[in-house]
Amino acid sequence: MTDFNPTADREEASKVTNLKKARRDFMEHKRATTNDSTVRSYKFPTKSFVEHCATHGATVTGDVTKRMVTTWLDGRKQDVKPITVKNNAKHIRVFLKWLGSRELCDWDIHEKIEMPTIPDRGEVNEDVLRADLAKSTLEYLDTYNYASTYHALLYTMWHTGCRISGAISLDVDDFVALSKEDSFLKFRDREGTSTPLKNGHKSKRDVTISDGLTNVLNDYINAHRLDKTDEHGRSPLFTVPGGRLSRQRAYKNIVAVTRPCVSTGDCPHDKKIKTCEAAQRKEKAPSCPSSASLHPVRKGAITNLINEGWPKEALSERVDVSVDVLEKHYDFRTTETERMHRSQYMHE
Repeated sequence: MTDFNPTADREEASKVTNLKKARRDFMEHKRATTNDSTVRSYKFPTKSFVEHCATHGATVTGDVTKRMVTTWLDGRKQDVKPITVKNNAKHIRVFLKWLGSRELCDWDIHEKIEMPTIPDRGEVNEDVLRADLAKSTLEYLDTYNYASTYHALLYTMWHTGCRISGAISLDVDDFVALSKEDSFLKFRDREGTSTPLKNGHKSKRDVTISDGLTNVLNDYINAHRLDKTDEHGRSPLFTVPGGRLSRQRAYKNIVAVTRPCVSTGDCPHDKKIKTCEAAQRKEKAPSCPSSASLHPVRKGAITNLINEGWPKEALSERVDVSVDVLEKHYDFRTTETERMHRSQYMHE
């Protein structure tokens, strides 16, 4: 009689379960249990890690070792900032813990991962759209692409400090213009309709907007907005031929339009614009060191609002973030700017 081996099934499963399939199953699990932004955060690191494992001969889950995690993280350190490496390590640790809980790899391998250390303020991602570039970009759009989809979108994000998820969740009816001096945008979490807000129903708020943004949104709706509905029968504010503007499409166009050479005709990196791939090819725009993706637009907008004198308690409600997080992750003022702001409280 063969002795009973309590680990036999686990060992067999770990030897035959394809690592790529295990990742797909993990991502499906995340889609069913977390929000869209969390799912997106796992997509690249798990894919990159699985590809790294494959280059080292690991194609089934049982072949994954601590050394593979270490060498992958060492490679990431050459390409990205310390905070990104640390976040990647956290994501892979969760992935490996999930594999272990299903007996597809050593159950404690995730506990062996050493979290990368980061320098002071290293936990803060300081990629941010500078106010001068934001303003020159908006001036360019105002002149050459007035009231276009991306003029209206960038203006909305810069003026309100909202997340991209908030901007693309807006419907036409969420733009309310009661009078010339009283216009606002309604941010609502509409559960089950593919446009969740970061903090769910807690993100519900009405945000007052300026006459300038009101005029651009009115002109965009009247002249350039495509009359489309989404799969839920809603009328999105920002539309494309297929319906509601997607995050991916917004990213590609915002990164492209925020290249400094587009709005100023100059390159701050001393490259020749005619031979620069990032300048000449839209798909290469993300490689421009000065172009801004979606979250840096929000960070730059919030910093600009702080510079304009917004009290942080009031600003936290406008942009849907706590004061503590606001101070840690969104205040990118220079020490000189901070000094000048404090000087207003000096007495004669």
